[in-house]
Amino acid sequence: MKQHLILLILLVAATSCQKGFLDKLPLDSPSDATFFSSKDELNLAINGAYTGLWWESGSVPYTLYLEATTDIAWSRGDYANVQTVQAGQFTPDAAIFGNTWSWMYSSISKCNNILQNMDRAKDVVPADFYAGIQAQATFLRSYFYFWLVELYGDVPYVTTMLSLDSADLAQTPKKEIVAHLYEDLDAAAAVLPLSWSGSDEGRATKGAALALKARLALDEGDYEVAAAAAKAVMDLGVYSIHPDYNELFHYEGKGSSEIILVLPYLTGVKTNIIPQIEGPRNGSSYSILVPTQTMVDQYACIDGKPIDESPYYDPEHPFEHRDPRLDQSIIRPGVWFNNYLFQTHPDSTQTLQAVGTDTVRAGNLEVTNAYATFTGYLWRKWLNESDFPTKVTSSEQNVILIRYAEVLLTYAEAKIELGQIDQSVADAINEVRGRPGVEMPPVDAGMTQAELRKTVRYERTVELADEGFRLMDIRRWKYAEHVMPGKVYGRRTKAHWYDAVKPQIDEYGHPVYPDADQLFKTISVNTFDPKKHYLWPIPQKEIDVNRNLKQNPGY
Repeated sequence: MKQHLILLILLVAATSCQKGFLDKLPLDSPSDATFFSSKDELNLAINGAYTGLWWESGSVPYTLYLEATTDIAWSRGDYANVQTVQAGQFTPDAAIFGNTWSWMYSSISKCNNILQNMDRAKDVVPADFYAGIQAQATFLRSYFYFWLVELYGDVPYVTTMLSLDSADLAQTPKKEIVAHLYEDLDAAAAVLPLSWSGSDEGRATKGAALALKARLALDEGDYEVAAAAAKAVMDLGVYSIHPDYNELFHYEGKGSSEIILVLPYLTGVKTNIIPQIEGPRNGSSYSILVPTQTMVDQYACIDGKPIDESPYYDPEHPFEHRDPRLDQSIIRPGVWFNNYLFQTHPDSTQTLQAVGTDTVRAGNLEVTNAYATFTGYLWRKWLNESDFPTKVTSSEQNVILIRYAEVLLTYAEAKIELGQIDQSVADAINEVRGRPGVEMPPVDAGMTQAELRKTVRYERTVELADEGFRLMDIRRWKYAEHVMPGKVYGRRTKAHWYDAVKPQIDEYGHPVYPDADQLFKTISVNTFDPKKHYLWPIPQKEIDVNRNLKQNPGY
């Protein structure tokens, strides 16, 4: 793994000269006509293509930031433009739209360069090695196109290197691109191995190709395709649910059989700053990317019922008897983290700190720092206490891009939408809900389609929180116009901090509080226009240089 990571990082500079093809710059570098002519050169090239998985800088994977374009997370200071996107107050000039477009096309260009020119080595490298490089490049290109079509809709589709004269491409219909991606992912899956070993560990596998196809098909409403692809992953027999949900997202979870595709980090090669962005002020972090009250209230009680229906819910002790994934995913008031008792009441200017075997009073930056979490909560996923405070900007925590729980929920959702409800649907959901340490009440195949649909949507919301799925989920379910508009509420106001108020949970899983404006501070206000906001705008800078590009409706 270390050798593989080193190659990946060292090649960033070697491959960064390839820009997005709509930038009107030549894209056929490296220009050496003899490159791609040996095993070593093909390895260098494919490792360079893998760097595209580190969306933008990769210091914080943008999939995590994407959560804050939705209702379940919030980002202070509009880092990465996500608060602007969340608020719905953006134009096609916003940097994130152009940056994402350019990043994905630059990454696609690296894959196309390999696929177009690797035949130079066909007669001098082993056939299975050649086929493996081809399959990996095809998978990676499909991964980057997945994000383009799901974020922007119709985009230019190109599978060859372009000259300056041929760069002004029009958009290809999304459905046509998706059909090509299905074919490419099938072709990649037919060649890629079940797993890699040694220095090749971490590369794309057969399971990754099939899982990506299932994800794409689900988002497209191609439920037959999604169910079949997910079932193919399940039938491989190499993946299983990790026995500890909390452990899966920390150092102890490395190498888990639940992980299908991972974004790796290693000291001396490439590290991340997730602890600094998501961590507590008492841990020398900035508390920028945080969960919302809406996210917290969506966690059901241990009987599987929402908090407005369950007899277990006590508004005076709101965190008791809740889905165990709440405390395994979120740092909330009253829990210990990094040897500090996490407290956010405005009068808690001091808190408790564990020092050796003693507990002492200490200053509480979660209250006294003006830029502590604005919602009163922090994400726990991806945060290792051993990273605080000295490694908050150099964490080695891997980030999971595809995992088996997603595949099981994809299979279940697709079968539910098809009306093909049988025991396999219940089994898939229960395999996720029944994870040791979670053990939420099982579902059964006798439940109605509406009941199972509600359950699988709940599972995706809480199981996959802080992993980058929410945006596509609320688009696919047509929830966005119902869950995005309105005020984002932060911490309780001091005068109403201890009010025992039970919200009503609406049909979209959202809490509705009486007198919410008095209960909570308002930290931002969102709008959502369903006529246009289900797609991102085509970046204005791309339209300015390419007369054949058309803007998405409403922009």
